[in-house]
Amino acid sequence: MTGLAVAMDVVAVGFLAGFVVLVTRGRPESGDESGRSVAMVLIAVSLGLLSVSLWSLP
Repeated sequence: MTGLAVAMDVVAVGFLAGFVVLVTRGRPESGDESGRSVAMVLIAVSLGLLSVSLWSLP
């Protein structure tokens, strides 16, 4: 289970890095992409929270 937790944490860090790239790129977001950065943060946070319980399993 530790391997799964590590994989989920790596994916969460990837989503957060993608969010940072979107924010720092300085490109104004169109109406269609306005929720994309918020969705990336929510996915990263949810994966991080889900992996917490996996770290405690043997």
